[in-house]
Amino acid sequence: MGNSPKFRREIFRKLFHVSGLFIVLGYSFVLFNFGQRAALLVLTALLLTLLEIEHVRLEYALELPGSIMRLLRHHEKDRVTSTIWLVAACIIAFSVFDYPIAFLSFFFVIFGDMFASIIGVRFGKKKLFRKKSWAGFLAGLAVNVLSGAFIMPEMPIIYLSMAFTASVVELLTSKLDDNFTVPLFAGFVGQALLSLGGLLG
Repeated sequence: MGNSPKFRREIFRKLFHVSGLFIVLGYSFVLFNFGQRAALLVLTALLLTLLEIEHVRLEYALELPGSIMRLLRHHEKDRVTSTIWLVAACIIAFSVFDYPIAFLSFFFVIFGDMFASIIGVRFGKKKLFRKKSWAGFLAGLAVNVLSGAFIMPEMPIIYLSMAFTASVVELLTSKLDDNFTVPLFAGFVGQALLSLGGLLG
């Protein structure tokens, strides 16, 4: 199984998926050097550029190079790709949530989802929900918890709640894109708990 075409393809896809981290880091760089408005404008410009590329690809049925086509899931060949949803989620999350909450939520979708998918394909014999496996779910949850402990070590209740939310949303998301649902649901839970803590404190 470790050398199967499906497993190698998933490894290739998820390694490319990590490039989403550069979007988050790019936003952070602009934010800390030029302010939030400039950073959000850069993200919006990126989103509009990607939307125009997708418009041309889908409207005129352009064939992308084989190496790029291998990165796409079957349903993405005639719909917008997950990158569009990731950038849209970035704009919403960094506009609405506190920076550490939004930043952590994208670690879940970039790294938690990556490990959930790779471990699920490699070891996921026992299914948990639809095509998702126990192995993938637990691997993703473990990475999410470790990400939270690394980024927000002083707030265990918040990062544990966010990590669990992200893993459950990733598990249940099928028709929608988890690059959009995971960071927004996890970020909302984290922000709500942070706000509640502030009110109670």
